[in-house]
Amino acid sequence: MFVKKMAVISFIVVISSIVLIANNSDFYYSKGDSTQMTPQEIIIGQEKAILNRWITGDTFGFIEAASEEITYFDPGLEKRCTGKTEFHNWIAAFNGTFSLTNYELLDPQVQMHGDVVILTFNFIGFMVDGSKDYWNTTEVYKLIEGDWKLISSHWSQTKPKR
Repeated sequence: MFVKKMAVISFIVVISSIVLIANNSDFYYSKGDSTQMTPQEIIIGQEKAILNRWITGDTFGFIEAASEEITYFDPGLEKRCTGKTEFHNWIAAFNGTFSLTNYELLDPQVQMHGDVVILTFNFIGFMVDGSKDYWNTTEVYKLIEGDWKLISSHWSQTKPKR
């Protein structure tokens, strides 16, 4: 009798779990305590944390977020940076050489594909001299050993609307 009751309880738990998973189209990652964030919120938050460092001239936020396999493009490069060593050498050379007063991260879109996320957004950097710098950005993150790591980054300058 006890074994029969346990089998029924186990069956109910399994079915309930399947129903909950099937009905939950948006999954969550826990971020400490009781705060829960969607992967989209985590990715955008991580990018903003990196950019908050960037505008002070601290380029190491991007380096720390990069995976070993990162690929990187920007208008200052003749060809793609491939791998963390090349990326580090390129980005670290700018550390402490600039600062911005602020930035806007506009219209972020996060596309999830399993353990890979594509983040696209427009970036406006507010320069110390009052000018603005406009960029189109694509960042590709992959979940590696529990952390979202940058595996590809592409920044291209754009013209502002007149």
